[in-house]
Amino acid sequence: MLRAIATLMCLLSSIQLSSSGDRPTSLPSFDYKVAYAHELKPHRRTIPVEGVRPGYHQLGLTLTVSPAGEVVKADLRSDPESAKFWPRFQGEVTQWKFTPFEADGKAVMAQVDEYVDIVPAEQFPTVHVAPPVLRPNSKVTITLQRTVCFGSCPAYIVTVSTSGIVFDGGRYVSALGKHTDTVDPDEVRKLAQRFLAADFYSMDAEYRESATDNPTYILSISIDGHTKKVVDYIGVSVGMPAVITDLEDAVDTLARTDRWIH
Repeated sequence: MLRAIATLMCLLSSIQLSSSGDRPTSLPSFDYKVAYAHELKPHRRTIPVEGVRPGYHQLGLTLTVSPAGEVVKADLRSDPESAKFWPRFQGEVTQWKFTPFEADGKAVMAQVDEYVDIVPAEQFPTVHVAPPVLRPNSKVTITLQRTVCFGSCPAYIVTVSTSGIVFDGGRYVSALGKHTDTVDPDEVRKLAQRFLAADFYSMDAEYRESATDNPTYILSISIDGHTKKVVDYIGVSVGMPAVITDLEDAVDTLARTDRWIH
């Protein structure tokens, strides 16, 4: 905390920071989707904080980004309840980097919409379940289901196994129905090892926020018949370990689901 404050004090001399909602109108403006595509990783957007009640607090941000991709101004657009968290992460946000935004083929000073979600601290398993042994010839099946939401969330089920990839497209995807591909079985086993390293078999059966209209993610793994499933409904807002989200994304990455979604 003290280090973050010291860093912030150093930044104040060269970076204009604001907690007002005033938005200059003379700069090219880009929405979150465009900003996301320009990010230079890592940008922490979901930050667990000890003592935060279940649910999440979103800090809506408007950033002014230089032609070199550096944040030169950060405007906070949030209710007072969420705004109290801003001083703790203001210095971090001003260190975010982007690839330059362009207008008419030239890098420009730009205004972009961004956010940070403050969520409860991660609740790691207190009771540990002995996982199955992963062998060089183990049969592995990993399945990720993403459901619809009140909107246009892509809905599909993708399975990566030592036998191959199966994608079953539901709603809001480009490729409806079933599609298959091959995959290196050893790559699937490497992904399974990540599940074991994360203590996935000890996780709660579900992490569920008392909210509506969001998609549900269902992640399961079977190693030689030993199966574990976790239901994630806005799980990070009730203390779900962030590694579960990482594993969900890893399944998409290995299966290259983007080719069927978009």
